[in-house]
Amino acid sequence: MPNGSLGDLLHSSKSGLLDWPKRFKIAMDAAEGLSYLHHDCAPPIVHRDLKSNNILLDGEFGARVADFGVAKAIDVDDKGTTSMSVIAGSCGYIAPEYAYTLQVNEKSDIYSFGVVILELVTGKLPVGPEYGEKDLVKWVCRYSRPEG
Repeated sequence: MPNGSLGDLLHSSKSGLLDWPKRFKIAMDAAEGLSYLHHDCAPPIVHRDLKSNNILLDGEFGARVADFGVAKAIDVDDKGTTSMSVIAGSCGYIAPEYAYTLQVNEKSDIYSFGVVILELVTGKLPVGPEYGEKDLVKWVCRYSRPEG
């Protein structure tokens, strides 16, 4: 893809190419891709490693969800989840409930997508030394709460 991955572009000297309308378009395109996987595929597909480096950008900054190496077509149980034997995904993007229970469903991808949105808005990596033992999600939560 001509513009590479979202992660590479966001965290390089070329990040200035991503104005707010382009960032919005990227978010919408990625959301449409996830919606297709979760609602239009039978059985539904859970990506399990959605991150900025797995969103590729075409010449017009159209986004495509990529890298389905750990994706799973899920046969859900009565609770709407399926069990995994090991965690798949990338640090900073994995939903906490997936990490604790090894139960995965579409919501696991939505958590990861939320981290990508925070990355798009803040320009920050999801994990890094600036957060101490925390991550981008906890950092945003900390600074978004009114003091009181």
